Amino acid sequence: MKILLISFSTRGAIGDYFFLLALELAKKENVFLMVPSYFDRKIENAKIFRFKMGNSKIISFFNLINPLLILKILSFIKKERFDIVHLIFGEGYPPMLILAPYLEKKKIPLIITIHDPEIHPGKIVEKLSGFLRKFVIKLAAGIHIHTELFRERIKEMGISGNKIFIIPHGSFAPLFEKYKKPNVQKENWILFFGRLEKYKGLEYFIEAGLKFKEDFKFVIAGPGKLDKQLLDKIKQNPEKFILINKFLSNEEVADLFQRSKVCVLPYIQATQSSIPLISAYFSVPVVATKVGNFIEEIPLINGVLVESRNADSLVDGIYKAINLKPVYPTDREFTNLSEKFINLYQDLLNKSK
Repeated sequence: MKILLISFSTRGAIGDYFFLLALELAKKENVFLMVPSYFDRKIENAKIFRFKMGNSKIISFFNLINPLLILKILSFIKKERFDIVHLIFGEGYPPMLILAPYLEKKKIPLIITIHDPEIHPGKIVEKLSGFLRKFVIKLAAGIHIHTELFRERIKEMGISGNKIFIIPHGSFAPLFEKYKKPNVQKENWILFFGRLEKYKGLEYFIEAGLKFKEDFKFVIAGPGKLDKQLLDKIKQNPEKFILINKFLSNEEVADLFQRSKVCVLPYIQATQSSIPLISAYFSVPVVATKVGNFIEEIPLINGVLVESRNADSLVDGIYKAINLKPVYPTDREFTNLSEKFINLYQDLLNKSK
């Protein structure tokens, strides 16, 4: 089977997902990758087609309107004659408005992995992408989501139930395996890790830190921008907070988790996240709000679910989590999930004949 995997962004968690899936698929099938020019990861046996992207999401989004680039992509697909095309997120990016109808016309099954059935609030590119994807997903042979919880949301987009397929979110733990060390000294740290975004409820995490009675520090680690009001609270309470406001390497992430006692996901809106499985891999209990896929994911790893937008609930959840032992589900690694994707590709290919 000749498979084309496409991603219009391979930075951050999206890139990790794409890389780990491609790595496993390429061990079993004939895999081609269509990726931004900055993609520099090595995947043995996979052939790579690169296209130029900008330095920001907005620039990259509009770079993809370039008709010469779209023609180049179409020519490549026409030349290679793929059996199946799998888009990993990015269903609302401009080239898909041309690519999806072309694939449907040529009877080449298109499967789209949708990470966010609900668009995250506050970002122009996401809103525009959310509008454009309506014209794309109806042309797909299959829509892949990570949880049964979002099936109805996808149906509301006009997709019939027999086109919706569920394969759970894979674990990123293999990326951190070489940095896992024995006998790392634990600190009294409560960790928030990830990009600093409005929908992640950091104001409630900070409020919980101020309410927490024990001698613990609340660590906020990741790139992004905090509101001035929140930043001021952190600076005014150095005995309570540690801010590491930058992109962290995998080695730094591994060190943070190994030194922390609880990981907190105080989101006010979410679909799914790679963080619960990473935390469980490092035996760090998780506290998360009852939003999105956390409702299914957190009990799976023996974590604690709490109310959203409620600092007192977060505090109670942290006390409960401190002595819990997480469960790490090894069946969620891409080594195992890749077989499910191959079966899905084969089913779609059979239906298209």
